[in-house]
Amino acid sequence: MIRQRIGTRYSWVGLVLTFGLVSGCATELRVGSDYDRSATFRNYQTFTVMEREHLGLENPLNPLVAARVEDAIRADLRERGYVEASDPQVADFTIDFTIGSRERTDIATYPQAYAGCGWGGPRGWGGPYWGDAVDVRQYREGTLSIDVFDAHSHRPVWHGWAKKEISDDDIEHSAGPVQRAVAAVLAKFPPP
Repeated sequence: MIRQRIGTRYSWVGLVLTFGLVSGCATELRVGSDYDRSATFRNYQTFTVMEREHLGLENPLNPLVAARVEDAIRADLRERGYVEASDPQVADFTIDFTIGSRERTDIATYPQAYAGCGWGGPRGWGGPYWGDAVDVRQYREGTLSIDVFDAHSHRPVWHGWAKKEISDDDIEHSAGPVQRAVAAVLAKFPPP
């Protein structure tokens, strides 16, 4: 009986640690990119930011987010040696971005041990038995997409994105999360 309790306790500890690690990773920034393999990025020296209204902004409580993204993109590119063209007609590439968020639901099932000794009591046959537990978690996921277009051919040449679970703090204090997301996405530009 003591051996069974110790084994069950270690199983529970392992299950709790595993679930904690998996759910803790859900708030990390996930970043990816894709590009046109025929594009020649080494010729890019000057850029312009596409001027347009960001009507898809789904955070009406903080309309500064679009302005912060644009400012962070400009600052990051300048820091890396790109020059913003005063005339969009002479720029080597044009950059655009999209931001948004949506409600997400994650449903996970995992085995759950039931307390007890199985069938027949403490000296009977069987042992601990398992069932299924269901964990449902709802959250808001934010997405930042940055696109680069060749200014001469007007063709898309690079796409980068970041996704993250948005907390209330991210919404109330968006400057830091916006800068981190922009830097993480543009770290993949230009591609190798």
